[in-house]
Amino acid sequence: MMKKAFSSGLALIMVVLVLPFLVSCSGISQEKYDKVNSDLAAAQAQIQKLQGDLTAKDTELKATDGKLGKARNEIEVLNAIFIPAIMGELNNKSQDEMTSVFLSWRDKVNTIGDPTLTAKFQAIMDSGGGNEVTMEFFRYLLVDMEKTLK
Repeated sequence: MMKKAFSSGLALIMVVLVLPFLVSCSGISQEKYDKVNSDLAAAQAQIQKLQGDLTAKDTELKATDGKLGKARNEIEVLNAIFIPAIMGELNNKSQDEMTSVFLSWRDKVNTIGDPTLTAKFQAIMDSGGGNEVTMEFFRYLLVDMEKTLK
């Protein structure tokens, strides 16, 4: 029993004497430890800032994609109306055929989702294609495309 107490006491003395030596010989000074901690905190702060910047840029990209989609739809409307008109494809169409053409154009206009543009196109249909309302529709469409792409 005494032998056990002696060896336990010796082990305790070894721990008390050796532990401070081991800690002091660990090779990392408090100064270095504090610098690494400071660098880590700075890196974590930079990561958070960059994540915020990335989120902002992602939001900006989505808004730009939305604008480009709207402009693309507006150009499709222009092409759908102007190309057949310029190529003479609308000449000699029956009333039913022209109604079908106007309805397809209306669907393209509705895709844009602009209530003012939709109302201006409806005014064209209501007037039977009157020149003044048609010009107002195209004027609004072209100005809106410019605003959208800014």
